[in-house]
Amino acid sequence: MIKLALLLGEGALARAAYEAAQQEFGSDSVAGFALCRKAWPELPLFDLDDLGAAISMTKQAAPELISVAGRVDLSPERRDKMVASLHSALPEVARDTSDLGLEILFGVVAQLIGARPIGVHEFAARLLAAEGHLFGQEADVNSEIYSKLLTATRKFGETDLGQSLVFAGVQPVVGEDIAGTDALLHRVKALATHTPFVGELTLVKAKKPQQTGVGDLPTIGRRTVELAAEVGISTILVEAGATLVLDQDELDALCHKTGVRIIGAQ
Repeated sequence: MIKLALLLGEGALARAAYEAAQQEFGSDSVAGFALCRKAWPELPLFDLDDLGAAISMTKQAAPELISVAGRVDLSPERRDKMVASLHSALPEVARDTSDLGLEILFGVVAQLIGARPIGVHEFAARLLAAEGHLFGQEADVNSEIYSKLLTATRKFGETDLGQSLVFAGVQPVVGEDIAGTDALLHRVKALATHTPFVGELTLVKAKKPQQTGVGDLPTIGRRTVELAAEVGISTILVEAGATLVLDQDELDALCHKTGVRIIGAQ
C-alpha cells in the first residue's frame, strides 16, 4: 500500500525529503514522482504541463497522502498553463497564479488524486529549525531586534513576493522575489559594489503568513551559508519551527569557517 506520493523537484531539499519520507513510512510505502526529469530520471514524471495525465497516473497508486519538495521551474507562463488546465475545478482565489494560489491548486490536485496534502515538516520534523543559537560562533541573542526583523519579513511575505529579506542593521535593503534566495544574495553582492551598506548584514527568512507550509517553507542549507559568506552576511536569522534546515551535520563547521552564524527565533 502506498502511504505517500512525493512530488520531487531539484536540489538538496528534495533529496532530504525523499530520504526522510522513506525513513518515516518505509521505502515500499513511498511513491516518488519527478517534477524535473533531469533530477530524477529513475522516477515517473509528474508532468506539470499535462496535469490531467499526471493526476490520472498518480491516482493509480492510490496514495493516502501527498507532498511536494524541491525547486521547480514555475515561470509565469507555466503557472498560467497549470491554472488554465484545472480552471473549472479551482476556486477564484486559486486562479491568480500567486504562491498562495498555487498552494490552493496543489490542494485541488490532491483532492482529485484522493490524497491528503501534507508539508515536508510533517514527516521530517528533525529538519525544522529550533529556537536560539543554532550554528556558528556563539553570540548574544537579541530577541527584541530579531523579533522586529522577523515581523518585517513576514509583512514583506504578505505581498507574496518572497520569504526573505536582507537587512543592514535594522534597515531592509534587498528582498526576495520569484527567482529565489540565490538570486537575492547575488543582488546583494551587486548592490554592495556601488552602495556601501551601513550596519551588519543579516539574512532573514520567515514563512509567509498566508501560507500553510504544505507547499513551501523557507529553507536554508550549506549553499545558503556559502553564498551568504560571499556577500558579507554575518547572520542568518530564521523563523523557528517554520524553517527547514538542510545539511545539519555540516553546518556548524562551515559556519565557524565562514564566520556566519545561524539563529532561530520567533
